[in-house]
Amino acid sequence: MDLSSAYSVLTNIYANFSKKAGCFYVYSYTPVYDSSTKNTSKKNITSIGKISSESGIGLIEFNAKFLRAHPEFINLKVFRKAKNTIHIESKENDPVSLNAADSDDLLEAHHMKIGASYFIVEALKKSFSGRALKALYDSGKITKTQYDILLTVLVYSIYEGVKHLGAIEYFIRDHIVPFNGNINKDSIQRLYAVLDSQLIIDFYKKKQEIMQADFLSKKENGLNKRKFIALDGSNIDISSRRINCADYGKAKSGNETPIINFLSLIDQTTGTLLGHCTYSGHTTDIATLEGSVKQLSYYGCKDYTLIVDRGYWSVYNLSVIYNFGIDVIAHVKTSQSTAIRKFINSVVDDMSVGNGCVKIEQNGEVNYASRFKYSWNYYDIKAQKKVNKPIYLYAFYNPAIATSAKEQLISEVAELNSEYEEYKQKLANAIAKHKKKPEMPSLKNKHATLIDDGIIVLNKKYNRYDICNEKAYKYIQACGIWILASTSEFDCEDIYTRYRQRNEIEVMYRYFKNHVDANTLNTSTEDSFKAKLFIGLLASEFLNSLKLKTLEWNKTASDKQKVKLKDNSMYMTFKDLDTLECIRHGETIIPITNILKRHEALFNMMDIDPIVLQNTKLKKATLDDDMGLTVC
Repeated sequence: MDLSSAYSVLTNIYANFSKKAGCFYVYSYTPVYDSSTKNTSKKNITSIGKISSESGIGLIEFNAKFLRAHPEFINLKVFRKAKNTIHIESKENDPVSLNAADSDDLLEAHHMKIGASYFIVEALKKSFSGRALKALYDSGKITKTQYDILLTVLVYSIYEGVKHLGAIEYFIRDHIVPFNGNINKDSIQRLYAVLDSQLIIDFYKKKQEIMQADFLSKKENGLNKRKFIALDGSNIDISSRRINCADYGKAKSGNETPIINFLSLIDQTTGTLLGHCTYSGHTTDIATLEGSVKQLSYYGCKDYTLIVDRGYWSVYNLSVIYNFGIDVIAHVKTSQSTAIRKFINSVVDDMSVGNGCVKIEQNGEVNYASRFKYSWNYYDIKAQKKVNKPIYLYAFYNPAIATSAKEQLISEVAELNSEYEEYKQKLANAIAKHKKKPEMPSLKNKHATLIDDGIIVLNKKYNRYDICNEKAYKYIQACGIWILASTSEFDCEDIYTRYRQRNEIEVMYRYFKNHVDANTLNTSTEDSFKAKLFIGLLASEFLNSLKLKTLEWNKTASDKQKVKLKDNSMYMTFKDLDTLECIRHGETIIPITNILKRHEALFNMMDIDPIVLQNTKLKKATLDDDMGLTVC
């Protein structure tokens, strides 16, 4: 090949300096002129090599992809003599073939995606979970390879979910992740073996140490805020009966498969997962609170208020709470306690008209609230005697709930009359044909209760079911009452807000079952189930924490700084981040696209330096760029 032809091949190339690598990378491109902007831009940008010197003056070391496309350059030396000058000469007395070329020079360059994986890894490292995993590695609990594989599996689970972890090898080929070796099914199974019960316990203990240290430092800075921990459970379908907890129970999925119930404890302000435990598929929620409180104590969690829903309300559970000496906010189950029903009847008249109440307007809802102080009598295990402690009841009247109850009552009466009309027609036909009279249709439980309470009555004059207005009014107003109980005193609006925040644990479960796709765990052994559940929960925690962080950030951020999720979806946001691409040359990452304003807001929110993704020269590149290489 003559030198003039070689110069023509290298007409459209430019160099870009990499601060991280300390060298210049050389790219080829296709110039495209835009008549509307009257600018020429670079398209089809491809890495062809690098210049090792920091000055950008010296020999261009071509990569394997370029040399395979242009093998004639194997015996040519190409130098950058100045900013806009290249010089080509033949290699004399140094013939080199493609197969014998130096491996560093011929290392294959890969075009890969970097935005989402880089963001997830950096955000993970700053999180409590990421710091706890790093602490386990630093203490020798896991090796460097195991740590990198676990981070990579977490990145994949956050992005794609846990249902098809076997496909992670394809993800690694396209994305920059901590572990770039081969991960197959055997690698995943070995990771499952590492993530045994003891390591998970060590993880939560270490995480609690880190959180307590941060909490104490905030208290020293005057931020003496108590932690509020939401407790709730859910269940997942299991494909194997070989797992101890797998049992038939009340599956929310509706499938006739073995299920396992599990509890999660999360900090409802940050969405941080504080612990989880599993139990048999037919065990009720009410039997699990004591174990959860003991688990929190075992992990070292201190200074917190536990928030639970109606499924955990019972005399025994409240006595357990008092004996452990922790604070609780509980949604009171109003249907099964005579004392609670009497309390509601005593306050409903005043509350339904807002007499002596605090009006709370949040999220489009209106509630009228009042606080009442009572005494709770329980048996103190340490003192070996019965003692009294204060308990606070917070009654909330919601007019919208009362209106809904009224509409439901009217619907119930209409349903009863419809069934009664059918019965009367059958009875009339039987009498006319001298046949056996049909039996009166049995009442449904909800109808029987309303009739027993005198709210619905059989009007014998008109032979139909009617509503007793006096009792129905009281019933409807009482339906609008819902109650919270606490062991310590709060303002009505404060406790309302705290309990409403408990919704975040439900949001985490939605991420767990939808985005992370862990509603069914296809595992066959106890170890693989525990590990896969652990990974799925950490992935859900990341997504929920990111959402909460976004909501908090946007409250004070300017319009330009606000984070806007792509199509209001985490998955689409990660897809959008994957428009940031790079070329991987060995261990060197060369960005070939630029971070956009919407990406910058996301990185700023998480305090992540996006320098790895930035290509400042490419951002302004034109044909007459100072950094461009042109022929003399």
